[in-house]
Amino acid sequence: MTNKLHLGAMSLFLLFILTACGANEENSNKPSDATETSTNMTNDDDQNTSNSNTNTTATPSEIPEGIKEAENPKFKVGDQVIINAEHEEDMKGSQGEILGAYDTIVYSVSFTPTTGDYREENHKWVVQEELQGLDEEMLAPGSEVIIDTDQEEGMQGAEGEIDTAEKTIVYMVQYVDADGTMYQKWFKESELSAK
Repeated sequence: MTNKLHLGAMSLFLLFILTACGANEENSNKPSDATETSTNMTNDDDQNTSNSNTNTTATPSEIPEGIKEAENPKFKVGDQVIINAEHEEDMKGSQGEILGAYDTIVYSVSFTPTTGDYREENHKWVVQEELQGLDEEMLAPGSEVIIDTDQEEGMQGAEGEIDTAEKTIVYMVQYVDADGTMYQKWFKESELSAK
């Protein structure tokens, strides 16, 4: 009887170890939690024009298909930067690291989330490659679009309208805000300075 109890206990222990190892192996094939929550922001209720990223599973670090790497960007991959923009609360002054630099058209858009939440005004930023069915031609303000990115909850497939458009270099930056939370976001060159 004692041997059976020991054997049963050992079996449960091994099962627990194998399950834990399997979970770690599965997690190693996915982006880190910091990457997955990198652009997940809390909605800034005080400013309708601020960007809000409330989806804790968004992975904007997945660079959109077809976007072209910038040939001669001011900031290179790995450069440390200071963020001078205030798209979100506690963003300005944050320190970040350049993950990539891309030649594209960058838009601010207003859209109604597919979740039924209130319309978000002047979301910064969405790149050309994150809008459905577009070629390389820049859209004019007022153009209606379908958003093809999951930067935040309710954004994928949402109907939106272009507020501003600019052909420029954009950077994917990983940064830590004042609360110590890590995010990844698009930034224009003018919104960054060398650390």
